[in-house]
Amino acid sequence: MKGLLPLILLGGLMMLVVGALYYQPVTAQASPSATQPLQAEVEPTVAIAATWAGGGNNSTIDLGSLPADNMERSWPGGSSGEEVHTYSNVYIDLYVRASGDLQNGSNSIPLDNLKYADYDASVSKTAFDTVYALVKKDWGIPSQSGSLTVPVDLYLTVPFATLPGLYTTTIYHAAVQANATAPTTP
Repeated sequence: MKGLLPLILLGGLMMLVVGALYYQPVTAQASPSATQPLQAEVEPTVAIAATWAGGGNNSTIDLGSLPADNMERSWPGGSSGEEVHTYSNVYIDLYVRASGDLQNGSNSIPLDNLKYADYDASVSKTAFDTVYALVKKDWGIPSQSGSLTVPVDLYLTVPFATLPGLYTTTIYHAAVQANATAPTTP
């Protein structure tokens, strides 16, 4: 057996050499691609925001302390006043209304004394009403991820002898896709 050991080692060595010569590295084969179409339909979107003095959407319009002197005061629209912004991806029609007279308990300031104007559409000074009024038609589409903004001028007359206190009402802006039926709520 001892005499066979060199032959066994030589045979093992030969098998290693032959195995190395026939060694074929495994190569990665690409599978056929899995191809899937993807689609997402973007819906027509009507989105607006109303801001006061650079505040957030639906921020309180604070006209400050006013004398009861029957003098009309004005607040120009813009970044330090009232603005309406559109983020819509379709042309829109913009409407405005108020909830009613400015109220402080049983005391009030008539809604006719609160007016709006401009909307970057040369809207003349108009008293608010409780039903929606069209103020900007076919308002365009902003660039992607952007917005368009219009200023809203406000006017208020506090009649003589109006009792002191905080008077409030609510202003509503609503938009619909251009040429759609005017909003009725909220």
